[in-house]
Amino acid sequence: MSDFRFGICTSFRDKEKMLLAKNAGAEYIEVNFCDLSKADEETINDFIAFSNAENIPCLTANCMFPGELKLVGPDVDYAAIDEYLDRAGEKFAKFGGQTVVFGSSGSRRCPEGWSYDVATEQLIKVCADHIAPYMKKHGIMCAIEPLNRKECNVITTARRGFEICKAANVPEVRLLIDMYHFDTENEPLESILDYKGYIQHIHIANAGNARKLPKFSDTTDYKAFLDMLKKAEYVTKLISLEGRCENFFEEAKEAFEVLKQL
Repeated sequence: MSDFRFGICTSFRDKEKMLLAKNAGAEYIEVNFCDLSKADEETINDFIAFSNAENIPCLTANCMFPGELKLVGPDVDYAAIDEYLDRAGEKFAKFGGQTVVFGSSGSRRCPEGWSYDVATEQLIKVCADHIAPYMKKHGIMCAIEPLNRKECNVITTARRGFEICKAANVPEVRLLIDMYHFDTENEPLESILDYKGYIQHIHIANAGNARKLPKFSDTTDYKAFLDMLKKAEYVTKLISLEGRCENFFEEAKEAFEVLKQL
């Protein structure tokens, strides 16, 4: 029996898929924070009622910022960032959510001709002065998600995400490790130990198999990855499947079986 709790990324608007996720073995779901920010009160209350009735908690959310809300470059609007985080954070807190994933490649991408060093300082400022206060206000956490260099040009490794966390120096902003991005950038497995005390959330998909969910036929050593998380004393113990599926139920079911036996 695994020490971890496993969930999967899906939409809080799709009740049928949420039930499939639960029946496949999901212990929680992870939703889209940007989509949540647009939901009206009736939709929020309907989901909460459904979630409670079916025992499908929403503990995490991804896609923290919409692409049009820029965090770096010459056009950063800090007042708009604050308004967005307060509105969306309040809705997520109603779900009982715990962690918001800060991936958002479109928002944080460094524009051509803009200083990378300045972009880094802007992201540190956003984390410390804007994200952290609203995370604290709503009782939730932020997890910075490193995205491989094909998807973004800032914070492309777990090492860099860790450095941003340390520079921001606020307890509400921590690190996410996504196995897909981590392996795509060929980061050493042992480096996870360096992030002890900073790991807030985990995503899993297979970098060697077109970002699909774990399968019994994979050659990927998922056990070594999970064992390293244990050694790093990963506290929240939540792991979300975030990968490509052709048959959602069957592939999710197999993925949960693969991971829960480790």
